Amino acid sequence: MTFQASTYPNFVAVDTPARERLVLQYLSDRNDFDIVVIGSGMGGGVLADDLAERLGRQLRILVVEAGSFLYPTHVYNFSRFPNASLAKHFGCDTFWQAGGSDQDELFVGERPQLNFGGRSIFWSGLIPTIQGWELDFFPPRVRQDLQAGLLNQAGDAMNESRSMGAVAQAVVSRLRSSSLAADFSIQETPRALHQPYLQADGTPKDEFFTEPTGVFNTAELLINQVGLTPGVSHGDGPGLHILFRHFVEDVQDHGSHLAIVARNLVTGQARILRAGKVVLAAGSVESAKLLRRSSMFPWLSDSVKGLVGRGFTDHPTTDGVTTFVDGIGDVNLDHGDHAKIVFYSRGIRDGNEIRFPFNVEMNLNHEYWHLRENDPSEDGPAPTGGVARVDIKFSFGNCLDDDNEVKPAPPFQYVPEIVFHNLKRANRLSQSRFPALAGWHKSPEEIWSVLNEVTYRIFSQFRINGQPARPAEEAWYGQSNKGFGYGTVHHAVGSLRMPARPRYDQPFATASVVDEDLKVVGTDRLYVCDMSVMPISTAANPVRTLVGLALRLSRYLG
Repeated sequence: MTFQASTYPNFVAVDTPARERLVLQYLSDRNDFDIVVIGSGMGGGVLADDLAERLGRQLRILVVEAGSFLYPTHVYNFSRFPNASLAKHFGCDTFWQAGGSDQDELFVGERPQLNFGGRSIFWSGLIPTIQGWELDFFPPRVRQDLQAGLLNQAGDAMNESRSMGAVAQAVVSRLRSSSLAADFSIQETPRALHQPYLQADGTPKDEFFTEPTGVFNTAELLINQVGLTPGVSHGDGPGLHILFRHFVEDVQDHGSHLAIVARNLVTGQARILRAGKVVLAAGSVESAKLLRRSSMFPWLSDSVKGLVGRGFTDHPTTDGVTTFVDGIGDVNLDHGDHAKIVFYSRGIRDGNEIRFPFNVEMNLNHEYWHLRENDPSEDGPAPTGGVARVDIKFSFGNCLDDDNEVKPAPPFQYVPEIVFHNLKRANRLSQSRFPALAGWHKSPEEIWSVLNEVTYRIFSQFRINGQPARPAEEAWYGQSNKGFGYGTVHHAVGSLRMPARPRYDQPFATASVVDEDLKVVGTDRLYVCDMSVMPISTAANPVRTLVGLALRLSRYLG
């Protein structure tokens, strides 16, 4: 079936002027490559960059991207438009499942973003890290490698910042002196820095800004690799090459190599690429769909085929709760200050339960944390005086859910059917997900009680008019419309899982789609490197973990 560019709203299949000015399309007729990476998002982009950096003098590496190059930098924090409006306009449409009457159950979230850099260009720039209790859900070798340095290397690869400044440091210091530190590791939230500014040939200048504005994305990473040389052919030798606007329709096993059927979305012409190794990195929806429709799928074992597309899930997040403060301890705060702080659960167990199977994300005057709201040339210095706004929300981990599935697309259609039980329902979470994640057997009322206890402990560290802070308008969880949100579905995982455990207190299942080295079980040359391989949806944004896995796979491949 031929991909139709009109399938997704605002999908850009034309050759954009931005792409023509900045980076060259692969022009050679030569179709043989050592490694082909399908998708240029956070997993595929980091993998391709690292492979090119280490092996580009010897190997021919190709990135195949269905979209074009749209933006010169990170979109969310740079644009003056609100995040939600920007995402909706540029193809981040929402799945609403057919049938049923409960819209909360039908909501799935954002569709795949088919553009150079994938979802990385819509990323908030945060680089929190997975915690030890969550790593227990990863197979032993993977867990050991991540803890032994890959997570730190992932932060370095994303130009991780070290601090958000003196105010953030002071607030963290005060919070660490409270009883909260026994249950949570309280940290400033690192974020991505500017990419290096480039010379005309694509090499970095000696000096570059390191202001933490969160503009890392894999589109820029790969452009840094190939250089800013539009109109100058890179030939057909070794190194990194990029093929834009080509949608992969099939992957075939020819024994000595894999064949990739890629269709030019402008001309409609099919192209057959040959590769020694192929990596699916198109995301939890697209990679699962591609593997299922590929010519290799019928030859997989029944145990593998039964898991392809299944498990698809995300982490539950609560609505935010707000308070207004004028200080913490001896630190005065006003609406010109800003910080983002995460309370990472230490995963302490009370008998058969994990006490707090969630992280708490806290924003101090969150809007000033966006680059678009903090431009001195536009608005002048940030205002001072008044009170500071503090928002918190809870983000739970989540085991894979085998009731969820990325199904095949209907006949002669492209968009797959998605079965997704939304994470908004406290009843569903309390009955199945939280028992699997943490051994919790709590009613919704008991869950709200835990969240309100932690909310009180955090807010009461701050003061307002000499009194401990409390939620604005006394809007506690379980009342005043404060509960679980829709679940972000920005971090959908698990549709092509590595070995996973169904519950925190059970052994790893013997069946998986990929092994610990991310190779599709039963194949010799096919790998996966995106969120679909995750065995758990972690409480923290999983981007650092995926980058660590990409670096790990890069070493395995060469």
